[in-house]
Amino acid sequence: MQYPVYRVEYLGNPVNHEAIFVQTNENGPRSGHLYHVIGSIQRGMMYEEKPARHPEDSEAYVSKHEIGSVSAIRYSRVDTICRSITPPEKQFEGARKLYPGRPLRRCGEWTAEVIAALREAEVLL
Repeated sequence: MQYPVYRVEYLGNPVNHEAIFVQTNENGPRSGHLYHVIGSIQRGMMYEEKPARHPEDSEAYVSKHEIGSVSAIRYSRVDTICRSITPPEKQFEGARKLYPGRPLRRCGEWTAEVIAALREAEVLL
């Protein structure tokens, strides 16, 4: 059995929020699990995995793009790999950037890093 995997975008402020959604249908049709980081670059972020409805059911939904699939056998590795990618740290103190030489790292960058790691581990097909 294969589960479809999506890169999802939700409305955010000041930038949209990005996450990974794996549609497992375990809690009803089109249900699954959302893998993302929460917080902000003002406070730092932390990883969160949670059961979720289909992304399009959210009022904040913007878009989704299928990025592949994961087999039921390898599905447990998704969470393990997500946990291995460090969430974005606190990057500002007020208006002052804490690390001027580094580019900002937000949920979109974290999501891209996770997708690359899932592909490298051959979990995402």
